[in-house]
Amino acid sequence: MDPLRWAKFFATVKHANQSYSGLPYTHHLQNVENVLRRFGITDEDLLIAAWLHDVVEDTSTKLKEIKEMFGDSVAELVDAVTNEAGANRKIRAALTYPKTRKCKKGVTLKLADRIANVEMGGSLVDMYKKEYEEFKRGLFSAGENDEMWKHLDSLMQ
Repeated sequence: MDPLRWAKFFATVKHANQSYSGLPYTHHLQNVENVLRRFGITDEDLLIAAWLHDVVEDTSTKLKEIKEMFGDSVAELVDAVTNEAGANRKIRAALTYPKTRKCKKGVTLKLADRIANVEMGGSLVDMYKKEYEEFKRGLFSAGENDEMWKHLDSLMQ
């Protein structure tokens, strides 16, 4: 089985009992991959990580397992976007964004995740709008992911 198909299968099994806005959780994971592709991103590790980006944070899966099954590069991406422990979202973001920012592809993945979340709509959009200034301050680098940032800027207005 090719690595992307294996990642889709793995994520489907790991997130089997979870939902996203009333849909199977895989709907969100597919949307993240779709966002990457829409912005011309075809890097296999990023596409694989799109399917695995929440698996350490939201299931009993350990990063070591991702590394063994999908390699160092994918594990690095998953780790880059996995929230650090903290008492609330603000603290978790403050601890996680510096780690994410050190990994250029991790920022791309986090942007695709946020775009997918906001485009889905629903009650979380207001929260993302309130957090946007901090999100952008924590992850933005001029000249990187410009089209994705421009699109997210337009969604946040």
